[in-house]
Amino acid sequence: MSSYQLPIWAWPTVLMTVCALAVWRGRDDERLASAGFLAGWAMTLVVFRARSEETQWAVLAIDVLLLGLFIWIALRSPRFWPLMVAALQALAVAVALAKALDPRITGWAYLTASLVFQYLALLTIGYGAITAPRRYAEIEEVPADIPGATRR
Repeated sequence: MSSYQLPIWAWPTVLMTVCALAVWRGRDDERLASAGFLAGWAMTLVVFRARSEETQWAVLAIDVLLLGLFIWIALRSPRFWPLMVAALQALAVAVALAKALDPRITGWAYLTASLVFQYLALLTIGYGAITAPRRYAEIEEVPADIPGATRR
């Protein structure tokens, strides 16, 4: 049985593409979220220990900080995509905590689940950046003084 592994250039390519989309089409929320991912990736490159089967607490701390950023963006944003990104990051943190609590979880399962959640979160930020001009125009058209109106 052969295993498939993404090429080493896949993550940086997707990340840089989403960051470029956020700068080009996104607003503050999209730019901040993509910059958070970029900073998290850079910090993870510094602290990650390859071929280690034990819990990497420094990587988990970075993921928790990133979760805090995404929750903060979700709480203040008028859009829905930050909720999805925060939920996906919460799942990535939950997988890391599960790995810490149960040593029977293999490194392959942990890394695969984390990568799936990270790619989905990044693609969600990309979606937010692509649709930002239209969505923010719609939000600005709705008067805020309508009785019973909410931010969403």
